[in-house]
Amino acid sequence: MPSRSENRRRPARGGPERRASRRERVSRLWAALRAERVPALAVAFAVVLVAGGLLVQSLEKGGNPQFRRPSDGLWWAIVTLTTVGYGDTYPVSGPGRLVAGAMMVVGVGLVGTFTAKIAAVLVERRIREGRGLGEAQLSGHLVVVGWKADMPDLVEGLLRAQPDLEPGRVLLVNAAGEAANEELLARFPGLAYVHGDTVDPTVLRRAGVDRARRVVVLADESAARSDQETDARTVMTVMNVESLAPEVYTCAEVLGRTFVEQLRVTRCDEIVLSRGHARAMLLSASAATGLSPLVERLLTPGAGLATVPVPDAFVGRPFGELAEHLRRENGRLAIGLIENTGHAIAIKRAALRAAQMTENVSQLLDNLRAVQEIVPNRPVLNPPPDYAVPRHALAVVLGGEARP
Repeated sequence: MPSRSENRRRPARGGPERRASRRERVSRLWAALRAERVPALAVAFAVVLVAGGLLVQSLEKGGNPQFRRPSDGLWWAIVTLTTVGYGDTYPVSGPGRLVAGAMMVVGVGLVGTFTAKIAAVLVERRIREGRGLGEAQLSGHLVVVGWKADMPDLVEGLLRAQPDLEPGRVLLVNAAGEAANEELLARFPGLAYVHGDTVDPTVLRRAGVDRARRVVVLADESAARSDQETDARTVMTVMNVESLAPEVYTCAEVLGRTFVEQLRVTRCDEIVLSRGHARAMLLSASAATGLSPLVERLLTPGAGLATVPVPDAFVGRPFGELAEHLRRENGRLAIGLIENTGHAIAIKRAALRAAQMTENVSQLLDNLRAVQEIVPNRPVLNPPPDYAVPRHALAVVLGGEARP
């Protein structure tokens, strides 16, 4: 389940950004309909309907009791032009039948063309979405930016690690192409896909990153690039995501340590040094420490390490009391804390507001310095029992459910 801090900083569903996005979608749909001349056909249909209905009404009035009022003529015209043909009203005079015949021929052509044009627009839109060229209609979703060789296993792992996450709430953004994504779309029905260069802000905007719940930026393997170029593109992608959606939780994967500091400057919430972690495990295994299977077990979702929200009642209280509470409640062994969890900007804003609540200038300067030194997702392992549990913290436990 999401942390409290993440819930607090999640963007509002009906905000200005979403309304602007809805207006953009309607504008694009209207442009596509205009390109197919659908509005002109609708006007022609309305003109024929009104003119034909009133003309037949005037020709049949007095000699046909079915046409007493103008509304009778309009009703007959609607039924005739749409080829429904109820038969409750019909002309009996020669001129009226002549006009009726002409309207039937025109109506079949107009209605057929009108529906065909609308179908063409909708089908083309569906095809574009299948090729990743459309715009995401999701909100509160997980955006996965980049491509990995083992993408099917990665997506399956994401869904297994987060039981509340369905394929329909996951959107992939990559330049691997439609063919490379076909296996994923077939294996995980509902999975969404946006094609394009991952460093292009337009592509990220089509993916709806401003409405996303979280954004995961992978070390992209869709093209042959050096490690430095791959990591540089990751930094550029995170910068664009933070520019478009500064309140969305963002985590990124890098191959080397060269760009870690740049990612921190971009306010990336979580950084994964994939090759560094793998190398550390290899070095440990080479020394016959036996830690490799243990770490694998600890990282297994639902069976090993997990983070759980700290109950509000234990904020500011000793860690020992929190650990005892978690042990008694469901047998979880608390081994530490992750401090300053959630979105870094939101945490610093809250800390800044709290720091300013003093009239002592010296204390204010110390508080502001402490705010500046806040480190997002700071791990504190095996703290002493009297260690005060801070706000925006998660408890690290063994045997709990994994945090999504």
